Amino acid sequence: MLDIKFIRENPGFVKNNLMKRGNPENGKMLDALIKLDREWRQNLTKLNDLRHERKVMTTEIAVLKKMGKDVSGKVEKAKKLDSKITGIQAEVARAEEKTREYLMRLPNLLHETVPIGNDENANIQIRRWGSIPEFDFAFKNHIDLGVNLDVIDIERAGKVTGSRFFYLKGKGVLLDMALMRFALESLTKKGYLLVEPPYLMRREPYEGVTALGDFEEVLYKIENEDLYLIATSEHPMAAMFMNEVMKEED
Repeated sequence: MLDIKFIRENPGFVKNNLMKRGNPENGKMLDALIKLDREWRQNLTKLNDLRHERKVMTTEIAVLKKMGKDVSGKVEKAKKLDSKITGIQAEVARAEEKTREYLMRLPNLLHETVPIGNDENANIQIRRWGSIPEFDFAFKNHIDLGVNLDVIDIERAGKVTGSRFFYLKGKGVLLDMALMRFALESLTKKGYLLVEPPYLMRREPYEGVTALGDFEEVLYKIENEDLYLIATSEHPMAAMFMNEVMKEED
C-alpha cells in the first residue's frame, strides 16, 4: 500500500508512475485522493482549533460560575461550538475512511526496470531455463488427459458442486498426495518450519494482501460471517515449494 505522506511529497512522481500501467482510473483516483487529503488536513486543523477554543471556553465558564456570574451566554456558545466540532469530526472520519479505501485500491509503484507497454508483447525475457520440447503429436490439455486416464470425474462433480470442479480419483489422488509429500520433505530438509494456514480469512487481514473491493463480488464468503475463502487454486505448501525452487534457480 502506498504511503500517504510519500504521495503528499511526490504527487507528480507517483502519478507518472501509476499512469505507466495504462489505466486512467489510477490517475483519477490519485487526483481524488490528493484533493481529499488536502481537505482532510484543513478540517483537522479546524477541528483542533475548535477543540482548543472549547477548552478555553470551558475554563472561562468554570471561573465565572465560581464568581457567581451569569454564564448562560457562554454556555449557549459552548453548545454551538460542540455542534460544530461534532460536524467536523464526522467529516474528518469520512475522509479518513475514504482515504484508506483509495490507498487500498491504488496499485504499488512500478520499479524503474519494468518495461512499459500496452500488452504482453512489450515484456522482456529475463532468462530461460531448459529448452522447449518439441512433439510430433497434438497437445492435450489437463482436462482431456485427466478424463482419458480416468483420474478425474467432471460429470459427477458438476452434479454435486457445479461447473469448473472435478473429483480426483485413483492415481490422480495418489499423484496429488505424492506432490504434497515431496514438497513437505524437501522443505523440511532445508530447515523450514511447516505451517498449514487456515483456509478462511477475516476481511481486515484480507485487505492487507489484495484490493478486496475489486474482487469481493467473485470471492467465496460464509454468509453472515466475516470470513472469506482464500483466493488461490494452489495448495499453500505447493506454492511455497515452487517459490523456493525459483529462488534456487536464481
